[in-house]
Amino acid sequence: MMERNLPEQILLQQSSEGNAAAFHELYQLHKKGVFAVVNLRIPDLDDAKDVVQEVFLELWLKRESLSSIRDLKPYLYIVARNQVVSAFRKKHIQMRNEGILLEGLNTLDHSAEDSAIARELYHQINHLVERLPETTRQCYHLSKNEGKRNGEIADILNISEKTVRNNISEALKRLRSSLKETHPEMLALLIFMLKCFSVVKNLM
Repeated sequence: MMERNLPEQILLQQSSEGNAAAFHELYQLHKKGVFAVVNLRIPDLDDAKDVVQEVFLELWLKRESLSSIRDLKPYLYIVARNQVVSAFRKKHIQMRNEGILLEGLNTLDHSAEDSAIARELYHQINHLVERLPETTRQCYHLSKNEGKRNGEIADILNISEKTVRNNISEALKRLRSSLKETHPEMLALLIFMLKCFSVVKNLM
């Protein structure tokens, strides 16, 4: 069992040697401070906690270099800052891709009456949606077909907004994957119907 209140430098040295108990002690000492820094920039508690986990995961993956650190707190703040930036970047890309695909699906709705191919694509997408898990299907339907915002969907389904985002993202991911695998020509049609060709490349 790890002795508590060991000097931080000893904990860093032992962690660098792969001592998980020593690393856990460092985690306990610094998790609140790291969370406070992250939460100032990311108000959503669940998202902030995820970033904190990423901070310490990165620390553990680079544990061999821990013995050379003389003051862990400022080092952790640098890692936390970088993870916050990364989280914003990833979220932006994810939201942009989701928006592009939803835009294409909405365009498809208006085009379906005029194109037999578009109607086939529309029905194929609906078929794929029906095979999604219930919560994922409900989130997608409320977002895409009823135009509700994530907060409204969260209230209706009694789940968190983060869960709503994750389920919508999962629905779109499965639609892209299924169409790309089984009906690549239909996915190509959907992408062709979009006007933002430079951004659409992020979907592929």
